[in-house]
Amino acid sequence: MNSSRHGQYPRKEAFLTFTDVKVGVCFICGFMLLAVPLHLVLAQSPTQAPETLLSQAAESMKAKDYTGAEKAYRQALLAVPDDPEILKALGVVCQKQLKFKGSVEAFQQILTRAPLYPGVNGLLGISYYGLNEFDKAAQAEKQELVGNPRDRHARYYLALALNASGKTPEAIAELERLRTQDPQDAEVLYQLAVYYKLATQQIGREIAKVAPDSEWSHALRADGLAESRRYSEAILEYKEVLKKNPNFAGMHFAMGQVYWTERDSEHAQEELKLALQEDPYQPLANFYLADILVSQKNFQQAIPHLQITLSVYPQMTQAYFLLGKCYAGTGDQQQALETFKKALSQDPNYKEVHFQLSELYARLGDKQKSQAELQTFQKLDKEGRDRDKYLLQENYLKQKESETHN
Repeated sequence: MNSSRHGQYPRKEAFLTFTDVKVGVCFICGFMLLAVPLHLVLAQSPTQAPETLLSQAAESMKAKDYTGAEKAYRQALLAVPDDPEILKALGVVCQKQLKFKGSVEAFQQILTRAPLYPGVNGLLGISYYGLNEFDKAAQAEKQELVGNPRDRHARYYLALALNASGKTPEAIAELERLRTQDPQDAEVLYQLAVYYKLATQQIGREIAKVAPDSEWSHALRADGLAESRRYSEAILEYKEVLKKNPNFAGMHFAMGQVYWTERDSEHAQEELKLALQEDPYQPLANFYLADILVSQKNFQQAIPHLQITLSVYPQMTQAYFLLGKCYAGTGDQQQALETFKKALSQDPNYKEVHFQLSELYARLGDKQKSQAELQTFQKLDKEGRDRDKYLLQENYLKQKESETHN
């Protein structure tokens, strides 16, 4: 072991082997019997070899008998009291039983001699986190990262500890580093979403405190109401923002989005056009406006808006669906066919696309493909209705069960 990094653990000098223990007992029994009673010496010595005890501990851990595992590890430590791996295992089994103070003692016994012993600072941080000692938890995880900067587990727990101690922006920074290393880590992405929401709420409270009746405060309140689907109240707040500052960026888009969600096409179209005067290439404003135009059969007008949307969001299946309808509506059958196929390449079960293709193939005179697409649509439609029926029935049963318990 590299003593400069992990501390000095000389095997022979630091730890007693099982043979050493037996020799020591014999020495004590033979020459110091009068000083120390034999039954006390034997009571402090393990009755089994450490190897046997460690094997028993492993079996107990496998069976989730954590009490048995702890007992075996503690007995093994009577023979080798400073063995870092046994102490580490003891700390872990204490954690399993939520005995965080006991685990802290075990880990600190290792770190006293080897401050950067692999994995132990990280485990210590978890124990401190369990004890709600968040500053100590963060410090321990930082120490683990000194020894291994790429330890994802340590950085994740560092983020948890920082957030718990009220340092949400710092926690977000640590999680963003993890996301950079692995953009597909769902656990990290979830935690980021939670912390960004927390950070937004914290900043919102600060704005409400320093500028309670400002356009900024009303804008945040409006966004919160919109997220809660309290759309009519959100619209009033957005209008209040524009009353205080007619040039407040993004308000027309926000109102257009709310009106679009509410299926108020007239007001949505009005606000979205104003939003596009502010930012002609805003992708979602273009999409919402295109959706309204398609519903009005203004296919030619909708096409450029959908093209802008897809230039930013090339994986947006619904935009391909609408664009395919536009091409079909303007008589460009081949473009429509290619666009619908792009939509299905992203979502093969998009039933509305199969229906559009059925009609398109019929117009092109390909009855076989038209019938095949229609059958696919009918199959997906039935599956969807069956799934909805099942979910409704499940929800009904849950409600009945809740009423029974109440």
